[in-house]
Formats: sequence, C-alpha cells, structure tokens
Amino acid sequence: MMGLVFVGSSFAENFYEDAITEFEKDNFSSSIKNLERSVVFEPKKVESWILLGKSYFAIENNELAKKYYEIAHTLTPDSLELNFLLGEVSYALNLIEEYTKYLTNLETLCPSGCDEFLELKKLSST
Repeated sequence: MMGLVFVGSSFAENFYEDAITEFEKDNFSSSIKNLERSVVFEPKKVESWILLGKSYFAIENNELAKKYYEIAHTLTPDSLELNFLLGEVSYALNLIEEYTKYLTNLETLCPSGCDEFLELKKLSST
C-alpha cells in the first residue's frame, strides 16, 4: 500500500509542477487540467486547490474560483492568503456579507494589520 501512496503523491507533484508552468505562461486551461488531476491523487494539498482557484479567477470564472478556495480554506482556515482570496472573489461576485466576513477574519488574524488585510480593505474603498 505504501508504494501506491508514494506513486499517487509523485503523480500529484508532477501534475502540480506542470500546472505552475502553464499558469505562469497564462495557459490557464492547461493549468486547470493538470490541477484537476493533481487533486485526485493528493486531495489535501492546499497549494493545488489555491492554484486551481487562481486559474479559474484568471479566466473570470469566479464561482468556480470561490468553490476551490473554499475547499482549500477548509484545510487551512487561518491562512491569510485564503482569507484574502475568498474576500477578493466574494467582492467580485458582489457577495458583500461574505467579503466582510473574510475582512473580519483577516483583522482577527493580524490585528496590527497585514498586507492581505490592507489590500482587501482597499477593494471596498474603490
């Protein structure tokens, strides 16, 4: 059984690395395909879910971006990055109550202020 876990993890990592390369080339559809394969083999890899959300956000499919950010958020709810990303996509979807929830989360996570909080707060002042 250990061999199968290692192989699955290896596949996941290869797909993830390919997805990063495609994302950096703005080839978001290829990035999405690789990430969808990666999460099958390693569903607890937060970075794959985040990049999947970012890929969908880049092609303006905000509903799917939010869905994948939420999956990642269940794995790491105190992540500054994820609270920012969820606030950003909620704002883009005009889900102001959710935007406010993530802004409040960030304020709690970094009471002295952090870049994620300040950047998210700027959205509502534009």
